[in-house]
Amino acid sequence: MKRLFTLVFLPLLSAAQPTEGYVISGKISGLKDSAQVILLDGAEGRQLGKTTVKNGSFVFKGRVEDPSIYQLSFQGLQGMVDFFMGNDAVTVTADASDLTKATVKGSYLQEDFQAFKKQFIPYLQQLQGLAGMINPERDPRKKDSLMQIYTGVRSNAVNASVQFVRARKTSPVSAFVLSVMAPIFNSISEVESYYAELTPAAHKGAFARSLEKNISDAKVGTVGTQALDFTQKDTNGKPVSLSSFRGKYVLVDFWASWCRPCRMENPNVVNAYNTYKNKNFTVLGVSLDQSRPNWLQAIQADNLAWTHVSDLQYWNNAVAQLYHIQSIPANFLIDPNGKIIGRDLRGDDLNRALKQVLNK
Repeated sequence: MKRLFTLVFLPLLSAAQPTEGYVISGKISGLKDSAQVILLDGAEGRQLGKTTVKNGSFVFKGRVEDPSIYQLSFQGLQGMVDFFMGNDAVTVTADASDLTKATVKGSYLQEDFQAFKKQFIPYLQQLQGLAGMINPERDPRKKDSLMQIYTGVRSNAVNASVQFVRARKTSPVSAFVLSVMAPIFNSISEVESYYAELTPAAHKGAFARSLEKNISDAKVGTVGTQALDFTQKDTNGKPVSLSSFRGKYVLVDFWASWCRPCRMENPNVVNAYNTYKNKNFTVLGVSLDQSRPNWLQAIQADNLAWTHVSDLQYWNNAVAQLYHIQSIPANFLIDPNGKIIGRDLRGDDLNRALKQVLNK
């Protein structure tokens, strides 16, 4: 059973070149004097400053650590002016009647950002539009046709992203592009390889940090990595740690009593357990249940005779969060040294994997 997620693209913004500090000089035609102007850190959502308009102009001064997203909002006006700023002398000019046509100058990365907007916003809009048509389409032939179009646009967008960042390896805008476009790449490891080509100067700012975290998170639970240790209480309320199974092959099995696919898979896990439990193998069940009685009843009904743990927090189960579990059933096969050697092994695949490592 899967949880549904919606990808929301962040606002598309511009960038700046470091100096001793930033100076934002703005002139908004048609904006009345004494109107408030607020400077926001768009990446973190916090207010950095507030001033008032005098003779149609305003000024902000300060210092930032790295280039990041910043936004200007104006009292009485719809929308905001967004830009990616470092410690630069930036000028902002616009007409109060249409902030979307605002001009931001003074950032050496502004041309990179403008190139991104011109090239990639159409791709993103087209992909989102196609996704909106594909999801509700019931006719298989129409759906296949739309998917072919979507795949083609997606491929072009990925190729354009690669060309963009390879041409701008020193630019923080390249980290921004990879962060925004990452969801359409084939894998996060592919994104990581292009991010690694960028220079340290491009590995700065909120988008770079966010991208690095996403890359790091994506590696959790991958085959060949060390399993992350955890501790939860078993059915008797006793804390049990994954590390306590070190020296054995252990299948960490994520399931729940309410999950029909999990319950259908349980007989296969029971068979594997009974076949190999005397060959240095066991199972550790991690339940995403909310109801303790339902959890215990399912364990008994399905004859799950191994150790079970849960914090009864449903999808907020701490272990599921740690391993970024987005659907169940899910599992990880871990060797005696704590290394993950298989994942999402079900049915015959689980038995083949266990036979390979245990019948030596």
